[in-house]
Amino acid sequence: MTSKKIKNNKGFTLIEAMFAVFILTLATTSFMSIVASSLFSARYARDEITANYLLQEVIDYVRNDRDTNVLLQNTYTSGIAWNNFIQKYSSKNCFNTGCYIDVFNTTSPYSTITSGCSDLVNDNDANCPYLYYDDNASEQFYTYDTKINGSIKTNFRRQLLLTLVNTDEVRVKVTVMWKNGNLSKKRSLETSLMKWQ
Repeated sequence: MTSKKIKNNKGFTLIEAMFAVFILTLATTSFMSIVASSLFSARYARDEITANYLLQEVIDYVRNDRDTNVLLQNTYTSGIAWNNFIQKYSSKNCFNTGCYIDVFNTTSPYSTITSGCSDLVNDNDANCPYLYYDDNASEQFYTYDTKINGSIKTNFRRQLLLTLVNTDEVRVKVTVMWKNGNLSKKRSLETSLMKWQ
């Protein structure tokens, strides 16, 4: 009689295979969740930096406008330059309801300021226009000009609101609002400008 050897075939059982697939799925899902969270955080950080840039840009523009008014008119003792500065922004409702400024508009300085942007104060974004981004620009990346070829509509809206504290001081407040996913974000920056002439 010949003896037969029984060979043990070693391999995965169905339960072991299902457990291995479960662990692989769990690891992949965790990795994808981390990647998605990282992308959201990077987008949020990018938008925060952009908002701060847009805020500071208008503050610098208004401060420069005040200084230019004084230096070009050479009316240090009469206060005419300060009054002209106040009148310029008052005529565009920057003191009452708010306005917006196209900082890099190359036409007349008066056309850079546009009235009718009061909605950011009330958290309503229906009236303030969106900024457009031009990646091919050498200077003016963010503008309100929709006619530039290749410009992309952004999520950012910006408002300028001035408050006359007294005859020698103006409070300047700039607000930027944007959406990050479904969340509405808003940042503001304030400074005071003095009549220094």
